[in-house]
Amino acid sequence: MIEEQQAIQMLLQYKETTGKTQTEIAKELDISNPQLSQFLGGTYKAPHIIIPKIEQFFELKAQKDIAPKAPDYKKTSISNKVYKLIEYCHIQGKIAVAYGDAGVGKTMAVKQYQKNHPDSAMVITVSPCFASITGVNELIAEQLRIKEKVARKIYGEAIAKLKGSNKVLIIDEAQHLTVRVINHLRCMSDESGIGIAFVGNEEIYLKMRGSGQASYAQLYSRIAYNEHIMTNSITKEDIALLFEGSELEEKALDILFEISKTNYGIRGAVNVFVNTAAIFGKTDSRSIARVAKDMNVRA
Repeated sequence: MIEEQQAIQMLLQYKETTGKTQTEIAKELDISNPQLSQFLGGTYKAPHIIIPKIEQFFELKAQKDIAPKAPDYKKTSISNKVYKLIEYCHIQGKIAVAYGDAGVGKTMAVKQYQKNHPDSAMVITVSPCFASITGVNELIAEQLRIKEKVARKIYGEAIAKLKGSNKVLIIDEAQHLTVRVINHLRCMSDESGIGIAFVGNEEIYLKMRGSGQASYAQLYSRIAYNEHIMTNSITKEDIALLFEGSELEEKALDILFEISKTNYGIRGAVNVFVNTAAIFGKTDSRSIARVAKDMNVRA
């Protein structure tokens, strides 16, 4: 077991290098903020309880640091389409929808846009439990730091904060939304003037389009831009770009490209690549083919 003073110094250095708050570090260690504060101050009465947690935390962190990782965001033909669609919403203040197959890079583009526009891009990810108007209002309220709890008051304050704000709202996993909630968001866009980018599978587009009924016309007419994203649009150049720097042989790229064209998409190719590196410590074509077979992700 490491000494108390050594553990304190490790935590202080970690706090300085990461810029994390004491509260965030306490959460990572699974202890309370007061416990951590006392420990760092050398006044905690049972340091032998906390020191093993610190040891385990840094051991796991060291393992994560050297573990194979998925490639960083790359401007593939597909992710660039989604990125440009969001940019259009942001600049024009319009509604657009990027929809289609899973695992092709839509969410990566969403994250990259938010990373490049941290002050003006709001991202909410819709899970089934947040698919109602109340749930969506709560997610938006969190983004805008609205403390109101009543739905109508949240909506009113959100409109006030969004008007003239130069913000864009990006909704990932938007297929979980009902038509009623989509209309709610359409009204929010109309009243505030901000653009909204809906990102999800084909279901979101079908919900917005309807089946030609007049009742859907107002919603469908608001779609100023749409992109249908499919795995068969992925190119070999996309895969080469995604894995550039990995020094993959041509045959290995061919296998990953083949995987990306299946229902597993680019996500499947990345998972095979990472698992291959983790298991074999190398990513030659033979190892990749073996892992792909074991994972049953080949076409």
